[in-house]
Amino acid sequence: MKNIFSELESEKKISGEKSYPTSCSLVVLNRCLLQCKMCHMWKAPRVDDEVTIEELKRFVSTVKDMLVGDKELIISGGEPLLKEGIFDLIRHASDRGLKTIMPTNGYLITEEVAKRLHVSGLKEIFISLDSNNPATHDFLRGKDGCFERVMKGIEYLHAYCRGLRINFLTVISNKNLHEVITLLHEIENDKRISGVYFQAIATPFFTGLGEDWCENEEFGCLWPHEYEKVVDVIDEIIHLKREKNYMVHNHHQHLELFKRYFKNPHCRVEKRGCYLGDSVINVDHVGNINLCCFDQPVGNIRTNDIQRLWFSDDVKGRQAVMHQCERNCHNLVNCFFKPR
Repeated sequence: MKNIFSELESEKKISGEKSYPTSCSLVVLNRCLLQCKMCHMWKAPRVDDEVTIEELKRFVSTVKDMLVGDKELIISGGEPLLKEGIFDLIRHASDRGLKTIMPTNGYLITEEVAKRLHVSGLKEIFISLDSNNPATHDFLRGKDGCFERVMKGIEYLHAYCRGLRINFLTVISNKNLHEVITLLHEIENDKRISGVYFQAIATPFFTGLGEDWCENEEFGCLWPHEYEKVVDVIDEIIHLKREKNYMVHNHHQHLELFKRYFKNPHCRVEKRGCYLGDSVINVDHVGNINLCCFDQPVGNIRTNDIQRLWFSDDVKGRQAVMHQCERNCHNLVNCFFKPR
């Protein structure tokens, strides 16, 4: 993936002063059945005005003509497989030439779900897997048996979803730091898996904590305080990627950035500003359109035409402000890296 889970340089189509996005991210709901240590979305109350599948399909039909490059549509949550009608949405997007991608915790991938994902035309899936040790993964995801369900889900996807790219998404934290390399070896030996994308543990979502979260009594256990061990692990990941051709999706420069971040999470890891708002259209679970998760929405799919909105003076102004942003947010660390 180009900007939510990968480091590849975003392509832009410029026509006059117009800059076209390369991908669209749909958060289809804010519900989840797990209780992950790094995300407390599961505590969020269910909203009455959650965006519907029909509303999302109408939006996709409009936004498809704006996207350039790989035309990625990222369908996430919460846990997207909880959304009634999700397979219909994926099919709708796939039929319109979009590259459909889904991040999931993998818990709900049964034989029937795998078959329906195949019919939907889903192109790529990213499954959360934090360790090859079931106890570690289940602890971090907050539900016993989660590791076993993920492994079974992989079997179903391999059996019924020929052509689907299956990836793992691994969050590096203090709890799994000592197991990351072993996990990487196992993934490399599993020919069903296309690769792994690493993220660095960041402020746990939906906790209301600020930059000092790693000193918090409840969440501080997630932060790796032994910096030398972090460097050793990341250096070994880089070595395996560059010298052994391991299927690590992160660019090696991105992994080097992780080392700067883990040394001091308060210092900005990149000198340049943020251009995420130029290339990704973000839609949340109630239809709000966002350039930045820390800013107010620029519109809503229920009331705004995305093509008019995207090229409006308001959006251009918001993008210009983001270009000067100096915040060291999780998007800068994990989701929007460009190699130099």
